[in-house]
Amino acid sequence: MNSSLVNRIKRFSFVIFLKKISFILIILGIFTLSLLFGIWNIKHFDYANSKFVNVSKEQMDSYLEIFKGKNIFLVSPSEIEKEVNKNNGYISSANAKKVLPNKILIYFEEYMPYYLGYSSGKCHLFSQEGIKLEEICEECEKECLEYSVSQQLIHILSNSVLESGNMLIFQQEFETISLVLSEFGYTVMDIKILNGITSITDSNDHLFIFDITYDLDTQLSRLYLVGKKINADEIEFRSLDLRFERPVMKLK
Repeated sequence: MNSSLVNRIKRFSFVIFLKKISFILIILGIFTLSLLFGIWNIKHFDYANSKFVNVSKEQMDSYLEIFKGKNIFLVSPSEIEKEVNKNNGYISSANAKKVLPNKILIYFEEYMPYYLGYSSGKCHLFSQEGIKLEEICEECEKECLEYSVSQQLIHILSNSVLESGNMLIFQQEFETISLVLSEFGYTVMDIKILNGITSITDSNDHLFIFDITYDLDTQLSRLYLVGKKINADEIEFRSLDLRFERPVMKLK
């Protein structure tokens, strides 16, 4: 081929255009081949910043198995996060990140067990925030109590429903009472609810009685005043009933 013909071909607009986009075409070709060979298909799940206390790596892998082999560009992080959250009550938050070419990195945090409540023949585990984590057993009042002791959880026994919408009823009230009691050195161990009348036992077998369905703030104010006197005078007592204007104290 003579040089003049070659030069004419080089001057064609299409050839000039191809030369300009040749790099892009090469990249697209390589990318297309990588798709055909599955280089971008999800193969690995890694977990960062997670301690695996109540959730195991095997459990997490099983939840995410449905994404394995899928193209990483066709899976959104929100899909992965939703799958993790819906499968395990212990997961408080999950954050997924793509790591090219084929890895998903998961950051997640867990709710920690705090309350163990028995009502309506069922033993349920709750977090400190009042989130229901799981059902432990049915028709097992004794076992539920034993489990709470072995796991050092606050045990709740109620003759009425304890949870609604996967949330512990009266969680806010329990938390407020616990905070006030802790100011005077009392640690809540056991809670019994009978028709709204709540009996709270601390780690030293002191008994505190409230009606948490009626004006709890006033009862807590009474607790605060009496608690200061008990500590100041070093009073030894068995129980303190805060339902009355003049709290009823039974001495040891």
